[in-house]
This record gives sequence, C-alpha cells and structure tokens, in this order.
Amino acid sequence: MTEEYQSIIKNDVWEIVPRPKSKDVVSSKWLFKIKHVADGSIEKYKARFVARGFSQKEGIDYEETFAPVARYTSIRTIIALAAKMKWKLHQMDVKTAFLNGVIEEEVYIEQPQGFEVEDRKSHVCKLKKALYGLKQAPRAWYGRIDSFLTSLGFTKSKADSNLYFKVMNNEPVILLLYVDDLFLTGEEKLITECKKRLASEFEMKDLGLMHYFLGLEVWQSPERIFLNQGKYTVEILKRFDMLECKPMNTPMEAKLKLLVDTSSELIDATLYRQIIGSLMYLTNTRPDICFAVNTLSQFLVEPRRVHLVAAKHVMRYLKGTMDYGLSYDGDHDFTLSGYTDADWAGSVADRKSTSGCCFSLGSAMISWQSRKQSSIFLSTMEAEYIVACSASYEAIWLRKLLT
Repeated sequence: MTEEYQSIIKNDVWEIVPRPKSKDVVSSKWLFKIKHVADGSIEKYKARFVARGFSQKEGIDYEETFAPVARYTSIRTIIALAAKMKWKLHQMDVKTAFLNGVIEEEVYIEQPQGFEVEDRKSHVCKLKKALYGLKQAPRAWYGRIDSFLTSLGFTKSKADSNLYFKVMNNEPVILLLYVDDLFLTGEEKLITECKKRLASEFEMKDLGLMHYFLGLEVWQSPERIFLNQGKYTVEILKRFDMLECKPMNTPMEAKLKLLVDTSSELIDATLYRQIIGSLMYLTNTRPDICFAVNTLSQFLVEPRRVHLVAAKHVMRYLKGTMDYGLSYDGDHDFTLSGYTDADWAGSVADRKSTSGCCFSLGSAMISWQSRKQSSIFLSTMEAEYIVACSASYEAIWLRKLLT
C-alpha cells in the first residue's frame, strides 16, 4: 500500500483541496491481488488504490472512454514474423500506467483510507492525472503512450492501433502494446535503445526475454517460438474438479447434435457460464476446441445436464492435450494461407449453419473462428459463400497488418 501511495505522489496525480460544495466527489477504495508467474508461484502481493468509477456521471465527470487494445491475432502474427526473422521477443511492463494519463475533466475523489493528510482529513483529492477505476483512465493512458511513441518516430499500424513499427538504416523494431504490457521484437540494438527511451519517460519493469504474456506461455529457441496455455489449462481443470478425470481423444463426440433438451434437468447456469468463459480464453492458442466451445456457448441461458456433460468432455480432452499449442518454426515456408468451410442447416434447433475459417502464416495458424451464421440459407452453396465473404474481410485485414 505504501509503495502504491508513493507512486501516486511521485506521479503528481492529485492535489489536496477543500471539499467542493457544488461538485460530487467520487468514492475510492483499496484493492488487493496476488500476482503469479508462469509456473504458478507467487511473484508478489499487490495493492491498488482505485476510484469507484461507477459513481461518475457522464457529461460531468467524463466524456469519451474508448481505448483500443491489441487483437490476439496481431500478437500471434508478430510472433510468427519474429520466428521467421530469428528475432527475440522482449517484454516490458509499465508500472502504474494509468497514473501517467492526463485527464481533461474536473474530478474529485476521496483521500485514500489510511493515508489521509493529517491536518486536512476532511479535504479531498482533485485529480491532475488519471487514476485506476476512472471511466476515462484507459483512454487517457492510451493517448499518453501513443503520443510518446509517435514522438520517438514510431509509425502506428493502420490495421491495429496498438501495433507500432520503426525502421532505421533498414533495420526494424516492432512494438505491440496491450494496456500496460508491451513486447518488442526486431534488431537487438534498436530494442535496447527503445527500452532506454521508454524507461526515461515512464517507470518501467524490463522483464527481459518474453516467457509469459497475457496468460500465454512463450518458449523461444533459435529454431522456433512455441505458444502454449498449459498452466491455464491446469487451473481450469483444478477449478472445476476435473484434474483427475479420464482423458478423451476428441473435444466433442462425433455427430453430436446439442439442442435445448427440456427433458434433461436444469443445472447451475453460473457454473456452466464460468466453464464456457474459461474455455473461450483457452481458444487463444487452442483452435482445436474452437468449434466445441462455440457450440456449447449457444446454451448459456438455460443450460441442461446434457450440455454440462459435453463441456466436461472438452475438459477431459484438455487433460490429455495440455502440452498442445502453436509452434512457429523459423525455417518453414512463410506464406499466408486461408481456408473456409461451412455445414448446412447443422443446428437442429433453428436450421442455421456454422461457419469456420482459419489462416496460417508459416507453420502454424494465426487466426481462426467458428461461429453460427445469423440467417437461414437454402443451400450449401449459400452457406459457403457467407463464410467465404467473412473470411475475405479477415484476409484483407491480415494483409494490411503484414504490410
């Protein structure tokens, strides 16, 4: 808590002023979190002082709130490129990132509990900069880091607003930002220079070579880069008491047709949604479960026993495939390839079709999706055209990302 408070004071986030009579004061609180590393061990205990942004009023305490984040497809694409070019991936973390964002609105918050100024305990904090919990904080931080990277000579990708690149003497460096986490790849000397410039402007933590990024385990070698979510898979199995289950060979039974079966008993909807939500995040490196998870996600409103059994089938499949992931081999042919497919009237409930498409770059996939089509079509050809059209959007975007 003391470290967090000192960071706030160091960044000159607020000034202590008398409580305003004509302005609402946003409440505040302390949050606590245990942060883990890739092997599951505890890295540190973390305290964060936050504003309770739900009490803010639109048009008074804030205006615009949107801030972009990088797509996971962008992350995988840059990792595939790094593997091909034999580049190393370096990771950095911005400490108390949101405290660097300047806000335009006049916002007051309560003083942090336990750190009130002795002779001004009835006073409040008038914010100069953003604070965690404020609705406009992510936007303020993105505007700050975006302006700084642009001043360093980085060019923002037209395909992804969190992807930046810079070329000096025909040598490139690429930076990808995800809120306060970022990674760099390219020529080592440019990466070193970029790290120095970032550290001179923000309080940074240099994590060295990337091993764990946004829940993705990253294994780097001269020949390849391997992405995996093995630790997260174990966490899922532990959480839902499936760690000792018998493994299955496939994510879903062949020719299984799920529907709203009113003869099957209702189950705890919250539990089912937690399982499906956990599996959805796992699809960031596991395209093999994408179809099964898409199918199961269609029964979140009134899940039945039969749906829970199918969800547990997916987890039993994961038990035997925890080491599966994406291997981007540097010596593989580096060609962008895409494939599409669709069934026809595959849904028993409404006769809608399911689309599927995937794109590979080099030895592994970088983009994929499986989703139910929004309309009913009269033939296989119609369903195939719909997914081909959708995939063409992704292909155009990927080409823009790579150029």
